[in-house]
Amino acid sequence: MAALTLQPRLRLSVLARIAALLAVSLWAQTTAGAYDTTVCGRTGYTIPSNNMTFNANAWNPDDKGFQCISVQDSPPAFAATWSWSSNPETVHSYPHVKLTAPGLPTPLSNISALVLSAEWSMGPGSTPRPAPVVDHDGLANHGTSANVAFDIFVDPNAANARSEKTAATEIMIWVGRFGHAEPLGFDASMEKTCFTQTVGDAEFVLYQGHNDRGTHVLSWVATFNHTTFAAEVSPLLQYLWRNGLVSAGSHVGLVSFGTEAYHSDGIVTFSASEFDMHLVTGAAPNLAVGDLPAECSRAASTNPPQWLLSSASIKAVVSATLLYLIS
Repeated sequence: MAALTLQPRLRLSVLARIAALLAVSLWAQTTAGAYDTTVCGRTGYTIPSNNMTFNANAWNPDDKGFQCISVQDSPPAFAATWSWSSNPETVHSYPHVKLTAPGLPTPLSNISALVLSAEWSMGPGSTPRPAPVVDHDGLANHGTSANVAFDIFVDPNAANARSEKTAATEIMIWVGRFGHAEPLGFDASMEKTCFTQTVGDAEFVLYQGHNDRGTHVLSWVATFNHTTFAAEVSPLLQYLWRNGLVSAGSHVGLVSFGTEAYHSDGIVTFSASEFDMHLVTGAAPNLAVGDLPAECSRAASTNPPQWLLSSASIKAVVSATLLYLIS
């Protein structure tokens, strides 16, 4: 029987698939017992006791990589292990947890307070690290590009706002960024950057653009990584609708937390815990925001608008945060 001869490209593809399968097998052995279930590719999983949903969400895979996610039912936590070595400027997957709260969907102008929180870690290899630990050198050695972000989908139609495929607008809040991961509208010279805004102890910079599906994507990107994040983020949303970047009547319908995986020459594991969302509905506090400049400039990007809150507004936000902390 004649020996099978593989063409160079086919041989590399087959070897890549074998390597990916071996990596998944090794990872499954490493995480055995630590999590209740593991799913890969685009598969999702819902915790039976509380209906919290997780998704591996490898929506743009290539044949040289893989994406899996393991979920712990109680207390809820997850770890995503992946490797994508092709197309380094492209997002391949967004492993995430969907966050829920009574009151969704609700118009942006009907959000009095929105508290988002999470702890996370990231590093090379298949072993999850306890939050909040990041192996920056190890990630750099793998050429890792990824972000860590809350993802909020918004649409004038409440039903459309419930799906990332039908929502007209996507609002991202990046709390971590590695390598060459860049939001839509990013410019290294900052000439296209709009105002910065601070919530909690995190300073964010605004970028905007449209993705291949035509969705308007508005990204608030933290200037530093925040592996432990808990903040009342409604000022970020209010800045957008008061400046006309999205309509005040648009509904927030879907909120999630996870990592967008762009590229890594080796295996990377992201793990997350303590993720939560607390929503207070009612008339939004009357914040006097700065006008969005006609052309976002370097000068504008370093001068945030002044947020002027009435005593009633301050009381509402503080009360909402206190309710979240003691709940």
